[in-house]
Amino acid sequence: MTNLLFSVGGNGGAAVSVPAKNFLGVDLSDADTMQVSFLEEDGTLDAVIVALTFTGTAKAAAEALANAMAKDTRGLITVADGVNSKFLHPFTAIESIN
Repeated sequence: MTNLLFSVGGNGGAAVSVPAKNFLGVDLSDADTMQVSFLEEDGTLDAVIVALTFTGTAKAAAEALANAMAKDTRGLITVADGVNSKFLHPFTAIESIN
């Protein structure tokens, strides 16, 4: 099972690793920001919502995320790591994890 890593930079920045199978959907906040939602691992009704900024088109960003989730790596794929400045292309920053 593939897990996706999201980590906000800075002191006390939030981090979360979520199974790709818990993906709920993507909503655009504006032309270069998307909110990606995942089901909580504990089964509660609350969702984990990650806000990511990207370059290029929303379609290309959604495809990159879909390709990462489709990999059967049985490991961890870093989508956005603000601590180490590592981002899956075309993502450029992680704004928040709620």
